[in-house]
Amino acid sequence: MKGGELEGKVSVVTGGASGIGEAVGKILALNSCRVVLVDINRERLKKVVEEITASGGGCRGMHADVSDEPQVVKLFSDVMKEHGRVDILVNSAGRDSLSPPVAEVTLAEWEKTIDANLKAVFLCCREAFRIMERQGGGKIINMGSTSAKMASGPGHSPYRASKHGMMGLSKNLLLEGMEKNINVTVVNPSHVKTPMTEIIDRGLYDEDIPAYLEGWLDEKEKREGIYESCIDVENVAEIVLFLATRNSSVTIPQIALYPTHKIKRYGMEV
Repeated sequence: MKGGELEGKVSVVTGGASGIGEAVGKILALNSCRVVLVDINRERLKKVVEEITASGGGCRGMHADVSDEPQVVKLFSDVMKEHGRVDILVNSAGRDSLSPPVAEVTLAEWEKTIDANLKAVFLCCREAFRIMERQGGGKIINMGSTSAKMASGPGHSPYRASKHGMMGLSKNLLLEGMEKNINVTVVNPSHVKTPMTEIIDRGLYDEDIPAYLEGWLDEKEKREGIYESCIDVENVAEIVLFLATRNSSVTIPQIALYPTHKIKRYGMEV
């Protein structure tokens, strides 16, 4: 185990059973943080918690649907009963969908995506913010997307709306937290190698590529799939660790990550 600045700190990581949330939970626990992993997938959550504890990390799993208000309120109440504080909140839970152009998007698809990617972030931020106000500070790290900065292709309107909305929420939280020692940062990665990305990738290539994506995918992606050109999840987790260990006198509103060979395609802002 590495020692350091996170000794005795308590973190809540949503979407902790896979992908970015799993990688974040592991790196925080490796650095002596007490980690509460939250996920809707009980079986996978149990496995990840066992892996972390077997390696010597302090980790607890809590099952919850973070888009459901009563469950979120209970989640943070339970964390406070067990640990007495919340120093770091990482909102990593969410969903993507290869939704068609807006004229074909159903209300059910819209609401499902907004609930997972925006409503859930609001609920968790609200509960954590209340706790952090009382204890004199904390850090909130929201997992965004480069889609929060630009529209990188056709379709995907529910996802992009949710990430733009989360960016706006985070900016407000940043301003509200400044005088309360609460730091708020959005991490905006481009495509990341997660189970969610892999599922979408398989969905594309098991069938014919939708016509509206034909001009958007390059030849390498058509040949090998999008997943292979994505960012490794560990790179995102390392950024979260960097943010979690910053002195509270430093404000970092947002950080973006792009696959180097795809900078032009994904419109890196420089």
